[in-house]
Amino acid sequence: MANGFRYLDEHLDFLREGFRLMSLSELVEAFNRHFGLERSFNSVRAAVKNHGITSGRTGRFETGETPWNKGKTGYMGANETSFRRGNMPHTKRRLWSERISVDGYIEISVPERNPHTGAATRFRLKHVWLWEGEHGKVPPGHAVIFKDGDRMNCEIDNLLLVSRSELLSMNLHGYREMPEEVKPSVLALAKIEAKAGFRIMRRANNAR
Repeated sequence: MANGFRYLDEHLDFLREGFRLMSLSELVEAFNRHFGLERSFNSVRAAVKNHGITSGRTGRFETGETPWNKGKTGYMGANETSFRRGNMPHTKRRLWSERISVDGYIEISVPERNPHTGAATRFRLKHVWLWEGEHGKVPPGHAVIFKDGDRMNCEIDNLLLVSRSELLSMNLHGYREMPEEVKPSVLALAKIEAKAGFRIMRRANNAR
């Protein structure tokens, strides 16, 4: 483990297979490209050494031997120990790749250190990532919402910063289900209620 990063079994399998076919420098480049990481030369070299991974090469090409990567770019070798098509480990998510969360939001792989795994990339909510790219970090007690209520519409003009109190009021009034022409009025009402310190939850309980 280096700087909190742990080389998983799929990482080590790749290093074992790749080191038989390429130099250490080429292996580092291929490793980072394959897993979407940014491990340094020293980090990969230490992993190779610590896990007893060897190239099995003598250090020179034998007479008449053709370099494995002649006419090729990147890691091209596929064999019986390679990952099968469609069998992608969770660490191989490409930078900027997207997925849908269980809550129906778009998540995007971004170049931020994952605090849980130490990986160089992590998934963030796409609409929050885009909004922060324009305006900076979301302030505490606030949330980024979709003006039209469509969680798939991450256009920057469709993103709006609201306080948690405003969001609570909007949800109470059924903002997402409202017709488009009514949404601006509901948003304005939510801002007024939040600013006035309106007891939203008590009102909801009394309406039952």
